[in-house]
Amino acid sequence: MSRKTVSATERLKQLPPFFRGSDLTMRFGWDSRLASQYLHAWKSRGLIEGLGGHSDVYANTLFYPHVDWRRATLMAMPTAICIGIEPLRMAGWTTQIQQRPDIAVHQRRPHYKIAPYNVFPMPAVWMREVSEGLSIPPERGMMPALRPAWALADMVKREGWGGCGLDADDLDWDNLSQEEWSDLRHACGVLSVDFDLEFSQACELAENWELDTPAP
Repeated sequence: MSRKTVSATERLKQLPPFFRGSDLTMRFGWDSRLASQYLHAWKSRGLIEGLGGHSDVYANTLFYPHVDWRRATLMAMPTAICIGIEPLRMAGWTTQIQQRPDIAVHQRRPHYKIAPYNVFPMPAVWMREVSEGLSIPPERGMMPALRPAWALADMVKREGWGGCGLDADDLDWDNLSQEEWSDLRHACGVLSVDFDLEFSQACELAENWELDTPAP
């Protein structure tokens, strides 16, 4: 009796938007070698796309062509946090766009070199310090991000103006509310950044900055 041939379309129809290669062994009863052969064949035909590295996470692009790599990244690296310029862009602080946004992950947890993001393994003490500045999306499975004030203070501390990809005049300081200025002051305090030294030019550029704004 001949074995029934199941098409790639029928197989992938049974899979969610994102899946692990190891899931195939359970779902279809394959061993790891056969699963690897199918993954290679599907990738070669453009039916799936891998997150990259040794993450073993894949996007089911045949049935879900609009890929949100943030979800796939969280699946591979649950400690991932969006940092750097991207939180500032999303908040309207700058128009700068990174080709590959930055994310931070706990250095003692699984992390991989992946195509959609620059991955920065960070120590536990850093994760604790920035936890107060996290913005947690209400939708489950979405990547947390540093609030823009905290992302900026962190960049300036780690890389300095210019080195982080931004100069003070690259930001729309007039777009910041007094609450955001206060958050920036507070982030600088927590992260041991000298606000008066690092942001004096920013204060000069901002028309709505009040020099006597009290620190929180």
